[in-house]
Amino acid sequence: MKIFRGIFFAILTLSVLVIAINQNPSTTQRYVNVTGTGKTTVTPDAVNLDASVSTVAKTSAAALAATTKSAATFRQTLLASGVLAKYIKTQNLTITPYYTYSQQGASKITGYQAAQAFIVVIRNAGNAGAIVTAAQNAVGNSLQVNGVNAYVFDESAAEVSARAKAIAIAKAKALSYATLAGAKLGAINTIDESIQNSGPQPLAMGMAKTASAAPSAQIDLGQQDVTVTVTTQWALK
Repeated sequence: MKIFRGIFFAILTLSVLVIAINQNPSTTQRYVNVTGTGKTTVTPDAVNLDASVSTVAKTSAAALAATTKSAATFRQTLLASGVLAKYIKTQNLTITPYYTYSQQGASKITGYQAAQAFIVVIRNAGNAGAIVTAAQNAVGNSLQVNGVNAYVFDESAAEVSARAKAIAIAKAKALSYATLAGAKLGAINTIDESIQNSGPQPLAMGMAKTASAAPSAQIDLGQQDVTVTVTTQWALK
């Protein structure tokens, strides 16, 4: 019986010691989780041009030949305006029957329509309007401009700036919490990041004019926000 009691008290003593170690504040890891958001506003430096050329002719071969000629003129004008060949991409090429409809609703094939669609990256955003105007003047009515989109070609520099702002804000928050808690701010343990890029916001710009010619189309670039949000964990000492 004495041996059993000795073992029991030894186990009890060890259990109390383990509990005491776990409750020792010096062994408890303390930390604080905070978020920071940084934003950088930049002016777009590139423009995506969505355009197509199309022709209707009596035969599909004639329609394709005419469209190919218009596409070549469009391409040559872009190259002469400084657009690099690697930024000119054919998105689609189609040849379809062209229908006319009677008053009774009956349809009849009266020719064929050939169309070639392009996506063009204009790196010189400030010259985009003049480039579009030059292409329209060269190609004529067979060119359709389906849309333009101004954007930042390489957002990495803006992201670096926004990220630095976000970390600085998160650190300031963490330092504030550490002071309020009577602790010192330690190293950062973890970082989770999310990036949000807004579309260009309207920015008024004047119409480009020359003395001897009609004004070129003006593409307003606006401004674009690049936002970085970080969720961080900081050690407290």
